[in-house]
Amino acid sequence: MGSRALFVSALLLACCARTTLKGSVVDQHTSREETTELDFWDGLAEQRAVSNSDALHALILSFTQDDSPDHAARVLLATKRGWIRSGTEIPARETARVGWVARAVCLETGIEGGLTMRLIGPRQRYAVKELNHMRWLPEMSQNQAVSGLQLISVLSEAEDHLAGES
Repeated sequence: MGSRALFVSALLLACCARTTLKGSVVDQHTSREETTELDFWDGLAEQRAVSNSDALHALILSFTQDDSPDHAARVLLATKRGWIRSGTEIPARETARVGWVARAVCLETGIEGGLTMRLIGPRQRYAVKELNHMRWLPEMSQNQAVSGLQLISVLSEAEDHLAGES
């Protein structure tokens, strides 16, 4: 029974771990050429899951300007903007979670959500629920990995919202 319990515990821990990606799109497109940003978006669209570094870069490009030389600088900027809480570990090549991306989008677009979100603020869970309700992230949960197309889609919806088109 002891070895079986150990096996089950190890299996549960493995199931809860985030996937770490081999590379990052932003790492492939770091030059200062004019086409680099377009190459980044094209590369992002092909990703079945995006890294935290890629998601941060995309959010920063969408809502501010990314002069961040590396992942650590992007995390610092994201912390200052309230996208992630101070002290939260965001490994560069780990898959980005829908929850923190939804929180960032709600903060940047001024989406206040329903009563719960208005009372306690844009917690990840409620930010995801609101973006589900708005059909920006249909049927997603806060711990799912974000694909490149999903990220581009939600950022496009946010851009339209800020322009007054939604």
